[in-house]
Amino acid sequence: MKKTLLLAALITIIFQFSTTIAQTGEQQLNNQYRDAIREYLQQDIANRQRTMQRRAEQMLIALPNQQKLYDETYISIRTALVDGTSQDGTPELNYVFDISYNCRHLEGYTDDYPLGVFNYDSSNSARAICNLTKTFVEDILDDIFRPSKRVSVKIFSTTDGVELSRTIPYDGSYGNFRYMPVTFNNEQLRISVDTTGITNNCQLAYIRAQSVRHFLQNNVRNLSRTVNDYSYVTRSYADTGAFYRRSSIELTVHDAFRETIDLMIADKIQDDYVDFNIPQSSTTYDNAYVLIVANEDYDHPFLPSVPYASNDGEILRQYFVRALGVPERQVKVLNNASRAEILQDGIHWLTDLSQAVAKHQGEETQPQADIFVYFAGHGYTDLSGNTYLIPNHLNLDGIKALGGKRSCCKKKKDLGHPNNYDITLSRKDDSRFAAQCLSLDSLCAMLKGSGKREVYPVSRLTVIVDASFDGHQRNGANMLRADRPVVKDAKAKKAKRKANKNSDAIVLLAAAPDKTAFAFDAQHHGFLTYFLLKEIKSLASTSNFDTYTYQDIYEAVERKLNKESALQNRWQEITGYVDGKYAESWRLLHIR
Repeated sequence: MKKTLLLAALITIIFQFSTTIAQTGEQQLNNQYRDAIREYLQQDIANRQRTMQRRAEQMLIALPNQQKLYDETYISIRTALVDGTSQDGTPELNYVFDISYNCRHLEGYTDDYPLGVFNYDSSNSARAICNLTKTFVEDILDDIFRPSKRVSVKIFSTTDGVELSRTIPYDGSYGNFRYMPVTFNNEQLRISVDTTGITNNCQLAYIRAQSVRHFLQNNVRNLSRTVNDYSYVTRSYADTGAFYRRSSIELTVHDAFRETIDLMIADKIQDDYVDFNIPQSSTTYDNAYVLIVANEDYDHPFLPSVPYASNDGEILRQYFVRALGVPERQVKVLNNASRAEILQDGIHWLTDLSQAVAKHQGEETQPQADIFVYFAGHGYTDLSGNTYLIPNHLNLDGIKALGGKRSCCKKKKDLGHPNNYDITLSRKDDSRFAAQCLSLDSLCAMLKGSGKREVYPVSRLTVIVDASFDGHQRNGANMLRADRPVVKDAKAKKAKRKANKNSDAIVLLAAAPDKTAFAFDAQHHGFLTYFLLKEIKSLASTSNFDTYTYQDIYEAVERKLNKESALQNRWQEITGYVDGKYAESWRLLHIR
């Protein structure tokens, strides 16, 4: 009985939220939901578009010789989220799928309709577009083309400038048409075609479009379950040649993501998505100061982007402000920051604040500032086993392996360096590269706590790093690493690769320096960041949130992250180190 009531309440909440969207409109919808859900959907359809583009390229290569498109022909696929208005006037989010083809050079080659022919199967390109549409709609887009969805099908079809000198026979295979609306050369016309034949280019283009419609209606399974509205855009070019005889397709699914959004809301209510329903703290954490560095887009061709790092930084900022109660002005976010920006705008900002709020009694200083430093981006381990955060805007002219002066790249252009991230740095390159980065050891030392005035007075320093130091990206692909000699002895290897420890810092790493830190793609976060946020979200809703310790958080994150990463075949283990005044007490420290 209780379960039934709970389910009924959950359904009511979802229904009420959906009704609210319809009633209040998109502009009045809570920004947190609207923007985050839209971003999630944008990334989702972008991934699908990439998959479809690859499939199209593979299909063109695999076509039999008699059907093979001209080598300079390529399929163009465009997908988009488009705001629209439903038939009852409420806002809706539509999905647009557009497929066409182009030829880079003509030079007498063609895959378009032969002169005066209208059957889609007589054109290699039209046949390819129709078959690809069927494959994509039934497979990759199956959950978007849901039964009963309203779909606008727009078919574009053209002819060249050759006027018909004779009547082209038409047997009525696609139907007889009388005063049907059509857009022809940008004008709204009414057109009739029947078994008396085709006598002009407008009719010819229209029947080519009907041939494509006939294929879609009879061969694409999903379109037999949707409510379809067909329209036709035709054109006759003034120029002549096969290049001007072609067809393309545009499908718009209206209110395409209603079910997806409802499911996401249900998941958020169940706490799966950390980007939504962030708890609001009833108390403030006045003595906390936070620096967040999120480096997602590196501007050097040998440093690939870090998926979701920007989202990591932004959502973590919201958690510090809302769930932990840190005043908004005391949280600073640096995106795609250089070494100088991290030091000047970040670390120096923190050290100035730590001194400004400290209480002085004679020669002794009573620290007041709890400092949090977070970094999402790339990491690096040098030949000596020291760990570094890789900033943006590096000057790597002197590093040969990265395209610097006297680089082998200039002699061996076939290395394809902009896409080849599996790079090993020599000893000289290693030291030059490390000098451009920010040592994790040095960063901790800059914020070292002490009771003396001459040293920055920090009450607590917590450093969280969601980055790989082993030369891999978040997706597991290679990037760059030092030319590290193989150490056969396990103990010696462990000693060489361990992270250096600084006093008075609690450091949490997404993975050991010789292991990879992955991304949780479904959640659009790094694994460590996601499970850290998820645990804070879960605890912040309890009345005894402040009683939880660092050890409680660490063990919960470790347990859940290990399981999920293993399920995804991306095994990852978090690690950390503590020394100095926290060596024995860190386990008992409360979250705030």
